[in-house]
Order: sequence, then C-alpha cells, then structure tokens
Amino acid sequence: MLNKVKTKALISVGAVAATSFILMMGYTAGQHSTAKQSRKEIELAAAKLVEDKQAEDKASILSSDTVKEFLTQYYTKEKLGENNTRIQPYMTESAYSQELSSQNDAMNQVYKDYILDYHFEKADIFVNQTTNQAIAMVSYNVTYVSDLKNANQSKTNQTETRTVKLSYSKLPGKLLVNQVQVWKSGLDDLDKGTPKTLEESSSIPSLPNTTTK
Repeated sequence: MLNKVKTKALISVGAVAATSFILMMGYTAGQHSTAKQSRKEIELAAAKLVEDKQAEDKASILSSDTVKEFLTQYYTKEKLGENNTRIQPYMTESAYSQELSSQNDAMNQVYKDYILDYHFEKADIFVNQTTNQAIAMVSYNVTYVSDLKNANQSKTNQTETRTVKLSYSKLPGKLLVNQVQVWKSGLDDLDKGTPKTLEESSSIPSLPNTTTK
C-alpha cells in the first residue's frame, strides 16, 4: 500500500516537473522570439532613418537632375500660365509671385494666344553647389500662330534656345528656385554683361516676323 502511495507521489512530482519544464521552455522560446522580433524592428527603423537622412541630404544638394526637373516643367505648357500649378512646388513664394507678375506683363498678355504648345527638349546644365546657382542652355519647341482667325492653317513649329540662370534657396530638406533669369543670348554674351544681354521676360520667346499682333 505504501509503495503505491509513493509511486503515485513520484508520478505527481514528475508530472509537475515535466509541466514546469514545458512551461519554462515555452516562456524561454517566447522571450527569444520577442527579442528576435524587437531586434528586427530596431534594424528596420535604423535603416529607415539612414535612408531618410540620405534622401534629405540629396534633396539639399543642388544637382543637374534637380535643375532639369524644374526646367522640364517650366518649358512644357500648352500656353502661358498653363503650367503654373506644376512649377509652383519648385519655387519660393517670392519667385512664384515674380513669375506671375511677368506673365501679367502687357506684352506677354498680347502674345500669349499666338504662342502655344511649349515642349522642353534638352538643356546643357552647369551647377555651382557652393552658391546654389545653375546656368543652363535650354532648347524647347514651340508653336507660333500667325493668324488667330485661321489658326489651323497658320501654325509654325520652331525650336527656341534660351540661357537660363536659376538661383536656389536652401530650406529644411529641400532646395527651391528663388530667382529665374532668362536671356536670348549665349553664355559668352552673358559674361560680358552688354546691353544685348538684357534680361527678357521668361514667359515668351521672340515671334517670327510673319506673326501679326
């Protein structure tokens, strides 16, 4: 009888020990899994911080790609002012206000219906990362209309070239165009600063002689 009691007691103790061992192993495995998951989350968070910092640094350094992106939007439009919502995010408030003022110039308003379908073609871009300025020789295609009453039969496609100087302002995490200057002349004349290099309205190219007002 005593042996049976001892046997039952040993079985009970063994069962408790086995249960405790299983629970302990489960707890340990759970801790290991949690620790592993936490390390992975930390690594992912750290990687994202590095990626965000690299993106911020890249956005704060003037590059030819940054300049080309703006020029593409600036010289691609159906007509004067059509691209305003596209260029605004690239510009400071003062630069955008100046652009709107230029568009409202009397000469630009007279010619805006005669000059259509601007399409950016290419640009040779020179960047100064120290001063956050860029100079570009821009080529774009434009359609001239010489007679508004017969627009379909009086269209002329032409490639125009402009020298553009962009000055950028550095803001937290980004660069914005703070000034746009446009010349019809080349880089050589621009350096000389002669009267022929007077800044023109950036909105309108010169019209062919056949165009009527």
